[in-house]
Amino acid sequence: MNFSGLRVFTLVICAATLFSLVGMGHTVAELEAIATDEFVPEISAAAGIALASDYAESKTTAELETLAATGATIGLRTAASQALSIVYRDKTEEELTSILTGTADPMIRAAAIGPIQEYLITTTSEEEDFVLSDYLKELATTGETHEMRLAAAKAYYFVTRGDLEATSLAEQARENDSEELAYAAGAALAGFYLSFNPKTQAELEELAINGESEGLRVAGGIALGTLLINSDLTAQDLQNTLLSITGTKSAEYREAYKAALTKRFSS
Repeated sequence: MNFSGLRVFTLVICAATLFSLVGMGHTVAELEAIATDEFVPEISAAAGIALASDYAESKTTAELETLAATGATIGLRTAASQALSIVYRDKTEEELTSILTGTADPMIRAAAIGPIQEYLITTTSEEEDFVLSDYLKELATTGETHEMRLAAAKAYYFVTRGDLEATSLAEQARENDSEELAYAAGAALAGFYLSFNPKTQAELEELAINGESEGLRVAGGIALGTLLINSDLTAQDLQNTLLSITGTKSAEYREAYKAALTKRFSS
C-alpha cells in the first residue's frame, strides 16, 4: 500500500471511530473524545461547540482562558472559547472592550464578540451630531483588533437591518470599508437568500465554494448551513462529507457542514 493509500485507510478507520462515538448518544465524554481528535478540524470544532454549555458550568474562567489559548486541538480550543462567550455575558462593557482590544490569544478575544453586542447596539453619546450607525461603521473600520472591528461590524448591520436590501448587501459583501464589514454584510445577506430572495441548495453551494469574495462565500455558506440543519442528513452523513472535503472546496463551504454537524451533536 503506497503512502496515499495508507493515509486514506487511516482516515477511514479514524472516521469509523468517530461515527461509533456519535452513535452512542453524544455524552460529554464522547464529545470530548471527538474534540480531542483534530484529524478533521471541522468535526473536532463541531464537537467543541457542542461542549460549550457544559464547559461554561464546569470550568472556571481561568481554566477556560488557558484551554482556549493552549488546548491541544481546535476542538478543545473552540469548546473553551465558546464557553467563555457564555461566561463573558456577565462582564461589563469596559471589561469586554479591554479583552477585544488587548493582547490575549485570538480565541479569547473572539469569545467577547457576542457578549459586547448588547452594549454596542445601545451605545449613546451626549454629542449633538452622534449617529449610532456611523459610530459603529467607523469602529468596524478603525478598531484596534480584528475582533473589535468584527464586533462593531455585526452590530452595524444589526442596527441598520430595517434598511437592508439584498442588492446593496451583495455589493457590500463584495467590497466594503473593511474586511470585517464585508464579512458581516455577507452574514446579513444570508437571511435574504433563505427568505425574500431564496436560492436553491445548488446555488448556495456554488456561492459558498466559488463566490468572488469572502463576504459572498459567507452568505452562501451560512444559508447553506441552515438548509443542512433542516435536512434529513444524519451526523454520519455530515461527517462523511467533511471527511471527503477535508482541506478542499472552501472554508465557508466546510463551515456550513460544521454548523449542521454541531446541531446534530447538540441534539
